Amino acid sequence: MKKLLNIGMIVTLVFGLFFAITPINKAFALSYDGSDPVSTGCANDAVTKSYSYIGDSDDNIYGKMELKWSAKCKTSWGKINLYRAAPYDNGAYYANATLYSYTSSGTYRKRYTCASGGGNGAIMKGQTSCYTAQVYNGAGYKAKAKGYINWGIASGMTGWY
Repeated sequence: MKKLLNIGMIVTLVFGLFFAITPINKAFALSYDGSDPVSTGCANDAVTKSYSYIGDSDDNIYGKMELKWSAKCKTSWGKINLYRAAPYDNGAYYANATLYSYTSSGTYRKRYTCASGGGNGAIMKGQTSCYTAQVYNGAGYKAKAKGYINWGIASGMTGWY
């Protein structure tokens, strides 16, 4: 009986430790909101789930806006890539991206830009890319991203994922 009790305690301890250190609950997953996809390692397995070209009304294309996704972390973020380095920054920035997060039922959750904590900063003179902070984007959530140059001169919006 004592041996059976010891085995039971060991099994309980092992399962207890497993569930204590495994990120299985939604609260843990939502803790990715606002974090940096590079420093968390989520960017390591990133794929592009949707993209759009950043263009103006004269059909000039300046770059590409991507909605990135990590299967490992179940997170999404926006990344803007310009085809040429920013020629100026007009005192604030030349280009930026915004990530929008909603529940699958359409309720607004969060919004982050490249300049938000967790992003790498808006595109300034001489730079070609930036990425936003990430959001949890597992079951029950969706995201899209918008890239824009100089406050609306050119823009591009990804689809939802």
